[in-house]
Amino acid sequence: MSAKRCSGNSKKGRILGVLLVTICVCLLLAGCNKSEGSASTGSSSARAKTDILNVGTGSVGGTDNVVVEAISSVVNSNTDLRTSTVTTAGGAEILYLLESGDIQAGYAGTIDVINALNGTDVFDHAIDQSHMLQCFGFVTWDLPIVVLADSDIETYEDLEGKRVGLSPVGSSTASVLMAVFDAYGLTDKIRIDNFTWNEGYTALKDGRLDAFVGSWSNGAPISGLLELKATDGIRLLSMDPEIAEAIHEMNAGLGGGYLTSAEEDSIPEGVEILCPTNSGLIVADASVSEEDMYQYTKAVLDNLDTLKATSTYFNGFEEVCTGVCIESVPFHPGAAKALKEAGYWQDSFIVYGE
Repeated sequence: MSAKRCSGNSKKGRILGVLLVTICVCLLLAGCNKSEGSASTGSSSARAKTDILNVGTGSVGGTDNVVVEAISSVVNSNTDLRTSTVTTAGGAEILYLLESGDIQAGYAGTIDVINALNGTDVFDHAIDQSHMLQCFGFVTWDLPIVVLADSDIETYEDLEGKRVGLSPVGSSTASVLMAVFDAYGLTDKIRIDNFTWNEGYTALKDGRLDAFVGSWSNGAPISGLLELKATDGIRLLSMDPEIAEAIHEMNAGLGGGYLTSAEEDSIPEGVEILCPTNSGLIVADASVSEEDMYQYTKAVLDNLDTLKATSTYFNGFEEVCTGVCIESVPFHPGAAKALKEAGYWQDSFIVYGE
């Protein structure tokens, strides 16, 4: 009897086991179908989450960092595109990251673009133009050497034997000033230390540096300069006109521009300070879709009031938007479309792939 009961229980157990397996298989198949259905019906939602544009920017405190962060905020608030900013050492690193595919867009100085195309300066090889298609310009930087108001340094020649601070190695600004020092024959006669912008102005204030590079973006001084002016006072060194011509011959992305008391109140009335200049561009890789770059550029052009309220660095944007762009370098098709619609396009520009 007991053996019979054991046999019956085993039979019932086998039946129950089969039922449980059948139920599990059905549930598993249902789950798979549901998952597949979600992926199919929710493709636009999946795109919105994964279609992220990683945009390279320079060190914290720099103009490009403020500008790129502000643009990303506007783009994320006004389009379906999602952007993420990536802090780097500056324009040269950004172009290498574009080439490697680690980022899809970023800022670059006009000096960087020319150097990258030619494989010169900090670039050990030429980078294909498809990795740095122009989108729009956002700034012209006046980059004089700055000393404290009570410094005995009066000219660039007086920098010989001094400790001079520049922005991080590989940044656009550092490359500009190295070209200036080379033209003056000072490269091997000064001690150069590289800092982030805020650290550099602190080092100048503390006496660890004798001079540091200044930055006026579309005529507005960088924030660290405002703090330094308030506590110690500053003075700007003026570059010789012959040096301005020499650096432009070295690199077509470089030039010279003047600052006066209208832009900087530490400059005496009627005095002009000739500064090395470089301009900032937003560039993108050709792999970025036309629609994504169109949305990115259009968001900027449609929300200039918001951007200007965010930072004075956007003052004068209308003049530099295409005014600082390089005619020989192609534009991204998406950016070109937005610029044409907004009336910024110039007939001398070229579109990649056309």
